[in-house]
Amino acid sequence: MQRTEFQAGPNQTIVVYFSEDNAAEIDPAQIFAEIAQDAQERAVGGWRIVSTAAVPTRHAQAFMGREGSGYETKAAVAVVYALA
Repeated sequence: MQRTEFQAGPNQTIVVYFSEDNAAEIDPAQIFAEIAQDAQERAVGGWRIVSTAAVPTRHAQAFMGREGSGYETKAAVAVVYALA
């Protein structure tokens, strides 16, 4: 998973995690497992999650004969960390 980090003032950072697009439905458990692993590593340095927000960034088209509008194939999750 790719990530971009932004400093957001003293003792605060925003990390945006981007899932890969493999043209299949995203697996939220996999995405949040990777974020949890990163958060665990940051916790050693005193950083804690204070907020999260998820944003779908790519939506699959409906295919012939399929009901509905498709599914999300790519997403981004923004996580705000603060230094305790």
